[in-house]
Amino acid sequence: MSTTYSMTEANRHTAEMVNAARYGHEPVMITDHGKVAAAVISAEMLARFQALEEAADQGLIDEINARGPQWIPAEDGIPMMEQILAEAEAAQDR
Repeated sequence: MSTTYSMTEANRHTAEMVNAARYGHEPVMITDHGKVAAAVISAEMLARFQALEEAADQGLIDEINARGPQWIPAEDGIPMMEQILAEAEAAQDR
C-alpha cells in the first residue's frame, strides 16, 4: 500500500516521503488537484525498473535481429516500424 501526499503536503514532508520510499520499499504518490502527478521511489526500485526496461529493449533488438535482413521499399518502412514498436509496447503493458 502506498502513501499519498498532496503537492502542498509534499512540500512540507519531503524527508518523510524519501524515507518512506527508501525504507518502506513502496512508492509515495504525490497528487495535484486530486490526480496522481508524480511518485517518489527508492533508488533500488528505480534501478529495477531501469533493468526491466533495458531487458525489454534488448528483447526487441533480438527479435529484429532474428528476422534477419529485410530489404523493403522506403514507403513501407515506417508502417512496419510502427507495427514493431506497437507490438513491443503491448508486450511491455502485459
